[in-house]
Amino acid sequence: MFDKISLAVVEFDPELNVLYANPAAQNLLGMKQSDIDTGLHVSDLVVSEQVKLVQEAFRRLRNGAEPTSLSLRAVRKDGIQIPIEVFADMIHHRGKLKGYVVYATDMTRRAQIVDKLREKSAFFKTAVEYSHVGIFQVGHNFRFEYMNDRLCDMVGRTRSELLGHDFREFLHPDSVDLVADRYVRRQRGEKVPSVYQFKIVRKNGTPRDVEISSTSMMGRDGRMNTIGQILDITEEVESKQALGESERRYRDLVETMDDGLATDDEIGVITYVNDAFCKMLGYTRDEIVGLSGYEIFHSITQNGYGNKSIARAEGITEHYEAELLAKNGTTVPVMVSACPLPTESGDYKGSFALFTDISELKSVEAEARFLLDLILHDIGNQLQLVLAGADLANKESSPEVIETAQQYILDGAHRCIELIHKVRSAEESKVEPLRPMDLIEVVVGEALLLARQHGVTPKMKNLPETLMVNADSALSQLVWNLMENATKHNRNPKKRIWINGRRVRGNKFKITIADNGPGLSDSKKIQVFSSERRFGGVGLHLVRRLIKKYGAMLEIKDRVRGRPGKGLKVIITFDILK
Repeated sequence: MFDKISLAVVEFDPELNVLYANPAAQNLLGMKQSDIDTGLHVSDLVVSEQVKLVQEAFRRLRNGAEPTSLSLRAVRKDGIQIPIEVFADMIHHRGKLKGYVVYATDMTRRAQIVDKLREKSAFFKTAVEYSHVGIFQVGHNFRFEYMNDRLCDMVGRTRSELLGHDFREFLHPDSVDLVADRYVRRQRGEKVPSVYQFKIVRKNGTPRDVEISSTSMMGRDGRMNTIGQILDITEEVESKQALGESERRYRDLVETMDDGLATDDEIGVITYVNDAFCKMLGYTRDEIVGLSGYEIFHSITQNGYGNKSIARAEGITEHYEAELLAKNGTTVPVMVSACPLPTESGDYKGSFALFTDISELKSVEAEARFLLDLILHDIGNQLQLVLAGADLANKESSPEVIETAQQYILDGAHRCIELIHKVRSAEESKVEPLRPMDLIEVVVGEALLLARQHGVTPKMKNLPETLMVNADSALSQLVWNLMENATKHNRNPKKRIWINGRRVRGNKFKITIADNGPGLSDSKKIQVFSSERRFGGVGLHLVRRLIKKYGAMLEIKDRVRGRPGKGLKVIITFDILK
């Protein structure tokens, strides 16, 4: 339409750069489309002394001033100045300023003004009547004074059923108060939102969601009229609601799942984690989002993580075991299921992965290996001792040999029974609940038992009369195994054991069991309580489990610092119950 009319029309963006000029405007200003493509500003189209005047006019228009005409001197491309009369208005879309449209009249040809105004009037009428949005005018008394066909279609009524009627008749009950209040306040000149949403009711009773963009204008009678545009957004609202409900369901699923879930972008930066993943590693969501993925993998280097990102970008899905690094420095064994995360167009935008904590599985596997090793090694050795005794105990053997053979058999059988008893204790300790236990009573009792069975009386000092800790009946097994281990592996002809206590800050108590045995090298100190090793057999296996169950902490040091040959000391730190 603009291309066909003789009225000069120029469209500007919000920064007043020329976006479009119809043929009449190009002819008037002596420019070509290539000039627009190269870039023209409003300051290029008027004389320099009027540039500020033009900019101020647009500023006032943005701030709510009514559109008015302005007399200017335009500058053609060839430098000739032309007196023109311009009329400017803003272009809005859904309440946002998209630019300005300017209609220019060559004042050197006044005889054509009337015709051009008629064209302009016809254009506005066409633009309003055939607009895809509903357009209306409401007077000072809530009543419709004008509406276009599109508004009639929205409400499902004819023009005669709307004209002169109170607009509140066609509002949904939930929206009457909101719309009426803003109308009244706008009539009083108050500042109210010009763009907002509400509901209308069609003639058949069905509600529709709409968005209004409205303003006020003084009529010829001096009263305020409301001019507005209404857009039917029912389908958009329903789509958003359906999308929101779908997102809520999936978010609930993701946030309540037991497995950890994380996503990263195309360069490997973590963009989202669920609650389970945060709990797994001890981070808050804010602490972990934004980290590079390789920073949480204990067993994968930066290059290795980069290679996996390349595989994801190539569409490869993987399932593999890994270790994650928790915030407290510990590692968490996990099974990772990683997949590429494409955009709607199929481009790679990152990956997502499920992380299943397999700590319990690894613990069970380690224990199974330990028990299998126990059967093959410890019990196997004792059975070899029994078989050796049986070979010696024959009719031709001397009484002394037979007596030795019987001792072999008894020692082997007793050792097997002892191992079975310790394994049973280890299993029973899994399910027994924790309760307050007197640590001092247990230590004193096991020390007396050690003196009777092994002839070694521990020397005790700095122990209070009572000290309550959270433990179970296996607490005695923990203390006994450490004392017995310090005794049985001590080759010193004068075996000695020291038991000391010390209360430390944080409401904790350290108890130390030291000996004058051969001690351990630093490397073996690290390995002695490892679940992957079998130092000490079932006894230390039970110690490892109970320390973890009680929430205690265990340390192994030289009895004399820097001199491992002088013996070993084991330190256990308990939380004291109030």
